[in-house]
Amino acid sequence: MDIDFNIRLDNLLEENNLTQKQLALDLNVSSSTVSGYVTDYRKPDCEMLIRLAKYFDVTTDYLLGLSDEKKPAPSKLDAAETKLIHLYRGLIPQRKPLLIEQALFFHNLP
Repeated sequence: MDIDFNIRLDNLLEENNLTQKQLALDLNVSSSTVSGYVTDYRKPDCEMLIRLAKYFDVTTDYLLGLSDEKKPAPSKLDAAETKLIHLYRGLIPQRKPLLIEQALFFHNLP
């Protein structure tokens, strides 16, 4: 997983049969900008990183070399379950046990 951004970008261009010029046109940036990314002369800012991830339909973690998975595994959670997890994670540590107690209470109701 020690692959640099520029190599990942170059591989994505090749996999998608795209030229640097076409990518530059599609993203409305200069060809020299894309060339700088591929040659490792320059790094994209956060906004451009997100645009590139959306363009190639990959995660930013993949582009940055933090993961070898291009896309995260799909979640089996529904929207309510996902919301509950986000709420739990946003609680201060002292309140997490209270939420668990509440959930257990409602779970054990007839």
